[in-house]
Amino acid sequence: MSFFTRRRIRNASLLVLALAGIVWWVRAREQTLDSSALGTGYLLLAAVFFLASYNVRKKLPFLPLGGSTAWLQWHIYVGIGTVGVFALHARTAWPSGWLEALLAVTFYLTVGSGLVGLYLTRTIPPQLARVSDEITYERIPAFRRQVRRQAEEVVLESVAASGATTLADFYTARLYGFFAGARGWRYLVRPTSALRRALMREMQDVRRYLSEQEQIGCERLFTLVRRKDDLDFHDARQKVLKLWLFGHIGLTYALVLLAVLHGLLAHAFHGGVA
Repeated sequence: MSFFTRRRIRNASLLVLALAGIVWWVRAREQTLDSSALGTGYLLLAAVFFLASYNVRKKLPFLPLGGSTAWLQWHIYVGIGTVGVFALHARTAWPSGWLEALLAVTFYLTVGSGLVGLYLTRTIPPQLARVSDEITYERIPAFRRQVRRQAEEVVLESVAASGATTLADFYTARLYGFFAGARGWRYLVRPTSALRRALMREMQDVRRYLSEQEQIGCERLFTLVRRKDDLDFHDARQKVLKLWLFGHIGLTYALVLLAVLHGLLAHAFHGGVA
């Protein structure tokens, strides 16, 4: 059994035991005709604050607060556990009050975005690793400009060396837009290598009409097309991760604010701590 399997079994077992203990406490309160709403509410609020603190922890890596991997594991399993605690607290899938309904929607969206993020963070990094070396998102525009400049230099050198313009004409008609611009939203949603394969087929077809010097330049363009396509893939997949993180953090902070407001109103109408 691998380390990761043992860790999942251990963490899942702890989660089940914790939820079982909370259910037992709620049932015990109900048997004595006491309300468990404030208790589960406090627990939910504490869990939400803890989940929100993970983003703060990532911004302060120098503090001796434990490793990021451990924090991530706690974040995942505490987040899953809040679903059970929320069910015990709300007692209904859809509350009646407008604030409670807004709080429930925000909670469901936050949990849903967390599950989506769990999938994305498990699948996208291996995809990027299979494509090329690690590329920092912020450096992608600079790499794109570099690749475009190299492609233009290849074309200019081939024209100067051979005096022919066949490769230059093909570059202007089919490759200039590919090297000059970013891909559209469809590529962001579903990045594929279809355009890369199509361009390479066209380049293979045009090679028969190229001079010897132009064929040398065409071989270099093959490499640059692959490089540009890899950069576009990195840009699309990393952008998805960043957009997801922006949305998830925004939902988490909104959930914190609504939970605090809900707690204050609950105390106001309850008349104090039970």
